[in-house]
This record gives sequence, C-alpha cells and structure tokens, in this order.
Amino acid sequence: MKLKMLPNWCKKLGVFLFLLGFVSTCSMSEAKKSYLEGYYSYENKEVKIPEPEPIFIEQQFGKIGLHIMEVVILLGLLFYMMSKEKIEDDYINKLRLETYQITSIFGLFCTVILYVFFGNLKLSLDYFINLFLIFYLITFAIKKRIY
Repeated sequence: MKLKMLPNWCKKLGVFLFLLGFVSTCSMSEAKKSYLEGYYSYENKEVKIPEPEPIFIEQQFGKIGLHIMEVVILLGLLFYMMSKEKIEDDYINKLRLETYQITSIFGLFCTVILYVFFGNLKLSLDYFINLFLIFYLITFAIKKRIY
C-alpha cells in the first residue's frame, strides 16, 4: 500500500501554520514570564518581575488558546513532512523511508535513555512528538543534500 502524499503547495501551508503557532506560543504571557524570570534572576534576586500582558488569543481563549496553538505547530510540521517534493521519484521515497527509520530508532533510544536515568521525569506527549517531527525534517534535509 502506497501512502498518499499531500501536494507540494502544502509545504508552504505547513511553514505558515508552524510560524503562526510558534510566534503565538512564544508571545503568550507564560512564555514571557518565564523569560523575564530567567533574565531578572541573573541580575538581582530582589527585583519584582512585572506581570506581562496577555495577547489577543490568550485574552479570548485562555489556556485553551495556548493548547490550540501548540496543535497548530504540530499540524504545520505534519503538513510540511507529508508534502511531496518538487521532484518526487523513487529516490526521494527511499530517502523518506530511511529517514523515518533513523528517526524512529533515535526517538526510541532517547526515550529509553530518559526512562533509565530519569524514571520520575514527567513530560507531556507534545515534547516527544515535536522532537520526532523536527529530527525527521532535519535528517531528511541533510540526507537530501548529501546524496
């Protein structure tokens, strides 16, 4: 069974969705607050950290808005990953399969290492999904340039 790929124009849609979600989540007040905590903790421990103002998405939707934007990031990465190349042939399919295999083994290896050394580590699923997708895209791009 051959997997149906999205058309090439979906790569642009994927990049747009990824950037939209990434910029939105980086500008959320939680992200700003953690950045400010790190910035002010270096200079002086006595400084009161200002409370950042929420952006429009956060004002309208709250924590659900943050979750939606994280899902938009994942969808953008998936759209980019599942889109055809400009020149789609058997060679690209072979590279895609090899990259998937390498990424799967790397993901399993990282998961086992984290479990062995940090058994009580509590991470949500989106960390692993993001790591998998980003490592896949980086590996595919490197393999495509090398061969």
